[in-house]
Amino acid sequence: MRERLEGWATYIGAVGIALWVAAAILKILGRLPDPGLIALLALGVVCFALYIYARPAEVRQAIGSRGVRYGSNALVVTIAFVGIVGLLNFLGSRYTYRWDLTANQAYTLSPQTIQVLKNLKEPVQATAFFTPQARQSQPDVEDRLKQYAAQTDKFTYRFIDPQAQPQIANSYKIVADGTVVLERGTRRENVLTPDESGLTNALLKVSQDTQPTLYFTTGHGEHSPDDTGNSGYSILKTGLETDNYKVSTINLATITSTLPSDISALVIAGPTVPFQPAEAKVVQDYLAKGGHVFMMIDPQVDSGLDGVLAAWGLKMRNDIVIDPKYGIVGQAEVPVIQTYNSHTITQDLNGLNSFFPGIRSMTTMTATITGTTATSLFSSSDASWGETDFKALQNQTAQYNAATDAKGPLDLAYAVQGSGDKPAELVVIGNSTFVSNGTLNARLTVGGQQAQVQSGNGQLFLNSIHWLANQPVLISLPPKAAASSPMFLTGEQSLFLTVTSSVLLPAAILLIGLLVWLRRR
Repeated sequence: MRERLEGWATYIGAVGIALWVAAAILKILGRLPDPGLIALLALGVVCFALYIYARPAEVRQAIGSRGVRYGSNALVVTIAFVGIVGLLNFLGSRYTYRWDLTANQAYTLSPQTIQVLKNLKEPVQATAFFTPQARQSQPDVEDRLKQYAAQTDKFTYRFIDPQAQPQIANSYKIVADGTVVLERGTRRENVLTPDESGLTNALLKVSQDTQPTLYFTTGHGEHSPDDTGNSGYSILKTGLETDNYKVSTINLATITSTLPSDISALVIAGPTVPFQPAEAKVVQDYLAKGGHVFMMIDPQVDSGLDGVLAAWGLKMRNDIVIDPKYGIVGQAEVPVIQTYNSHTITQDLNGLNSFFPGIRSMTTMTATITGTTATSLFSSSDASWGETDFKALQNQTAQYNAATDAKGPLDLAYAVQGSGDKPAELVVIGNSTFVSNGTLNARLTVGGQQAQVQSGNGQLFLNSIHWLANQPVLISLPPKAAASSPMFLTGEQSLFLTVTSSVLLPAAILLIGLLVWLRRR
């Protein structure tokens, strides 16, 4: 039997190798079920067993050779390497962890997004419609949706090819390739730009049952949310609507009894003429019933609301704060705030500068309403003062006068909260132009070049609104934009990198290989 097999041993061994190679290729291609693969591997083992039985002496001699010893060592190392890679791959599929090494964590979900996802009460499904022509941007969107789904089991996603499944695309009324639709029950929101900002804003809208409504007062020269000029608030209105607020205006002189039932907060943005006593009473009554009011009162303005503020323990000084220590580009009458006091409104503002083109100071007094808590949001520096000589200020001759001017640090904004199950809330800032279109688009000339001023003004306003409207989930920094950090090389540096990577490294590898070969010979 052995003599007959010995003549065929070479062919039998070759068949065994061929069977193993075929099994590996079919496994990679996924063309054969597992039982078939096991059968091929088993037949290969049988062939090798027959080869060893037919030529045992040849196998013993081969095993004892130096080449086999080196080869066996290499085989053991290879098997160990493959095993480690396989184990890491298995663990990676079971336990996902990401490292974002970008300078501003551009590929990490913002705290705002994570909080919105954690607060989901009902399942939300994202359906992404991508044709083969839009596949280039699909990996980025899929990676982002995967991050969302990793935060909660209430968020799921799927991808649909509208060309292959037009009936589904038609049911969702898809008109643009790359659209992502978020849905909760019967509520749907289409996202045409599926970056983090677009997805999170749509998620917020689709997850809320009611839309919070803000009313801006009119009739006293206030800033209008519909005004696109420099003094208008149209930029703020866009931001508020993006955060799912409904923005309306209201004239308190036309109110017969109470404010509209859908009101979430009342905004008084820089009146230039006083509120009439009846109008001030509407504001006071609204607060007494647990209302939420945001007042921004500029210097040298009689707002007619001093009595309302006094009831809640606040008093606005008739001054303009001068801060020579922290004035924007040397303008002492435009204080810059770099640090903030502890409060829900300011918890995410540290690291952001806010500036106020002409702001009055404030102080506390004994409130006539019991159970109120007043918290200063931020103050000017110890070098500041509240200037009361407005003529000297206009002539740029203002000097601190201990007899008439308050010495810094001076409080510039307050948040007041009442008591009870539904406490009233009041935010007061001594300036209203800090979030006007002109200020938000302000540009400064530095070094002969103009650049837009980057500030936390808008975020301060939005955080105040979120606190008043009971939307604390939105009090967070906005989603980050990816930062571009190009590296510029000189001609010498470029030549060095080219020579090193294209010539020196390959030459070093060849030299090391040659030395190892000569040594083994």
